[in-house]
Amino acid sequence: MTKKKSRLFKSTEEAISMFLGLVIVLVVVGLIINFLNGRKKGTNLLDSEHNVTLEGGKVLETGKVGGGEYIVEKGDSLWKIALKRYNDGYQWVEIAKANNLKNVGLILPGQKLNLPELAVKEAPKAMIEGNEYVVKKGDCLWNIAIGKYNDGYKWVDIFQANKGLIKNPDYIEIGMKLQLP
Repeated sequence: MTKKKSRLFKSTEEAISMFLGLVIVLVVVGLIINFLNGRKKGTNLLDSEHNVTLEGGKVLETGKVGGGEYIVEKGDSLWKIALKRYNDGYQWVEIAKANNLKNVGLILPGQKLNLPELAVKEAPKAMIEGNEYVVKKGDCLWNIAIGKYNDGYKWVDIFQANKGLIKNPDYIEIGMKLQLP
């Protein structure tokens, strides 16, 4: 009786393993198909460079951007359009509402988007002047990059310029004199 149980248990393990393997294969195939379909249909919110053409837009005296029409090109995203047009990427929500977009993460090259009239934020100005910076309490490379370049991702450039001084980019010491390229 024990041999029958062990033989049955072994076949159950094999069946479960085969079933889980099949599920994994189906998930991977589904992801690949979804990825390929997404590339054919349009672009995603996280796409790289953008190119936007404005037709009929005007800047009003009140500091609001008047309605206009964008023609989407490859690489565009709602975030990038909002950032370029309103200096505020979060305004992508208003663009999506104005165009009744069902899938906000997907816009198509050639698609026309109507821009709502919204306030334009003034672009932030760099607060750190000069090519040298002394690290203060609470500083990190990301915040220094924002203060100098208005772009946190420039921390890599600061790290590269100070590689001899900084061993670990997550740890900078108070009083360090950093070169800002």
